[in-house]
Amino acid sequence: MAVTGTESVRADDRQTLHLTFPVDLTPPPMPPTPVVVSDRPPPERTFGERCLLTAERFLGGWAPTLRLALLLVAAGLAGLVLIGVFAGVVPALISAAVLVVLASRRGH
Repeated sequence: MAVTGTESVRADDRQTLHLTFPVDLTPPPMPPTPVVVSDRPPPERTFGERCLLTAERFLGGWAPTLRLALLLVAAGLAGLVLIGVFAGVVPALISAAVLVVLASRRGH
């Protein structure tokens, strides 16, 4: 009966192999960021663009694009209108306050 592999060597007779390798934990240097200097003022944003950017800043974690953020705001407003119609103004205002708190805390 032939024994192959590590079974044929007793634990006391096995040799330990130590592997060594250099450890370099420093990250590679980053190239410098180019500085763009312009004497022209930034372009004026339209009202629609400002609304989209505001919605994206508040809802960026929930809606990855500006259009989806605006759609989420529109859905929230429609829900608040429905709450206002069926439950009254006070529950709608409380719900609006809760939505504003949730949206503002989500950005942190």
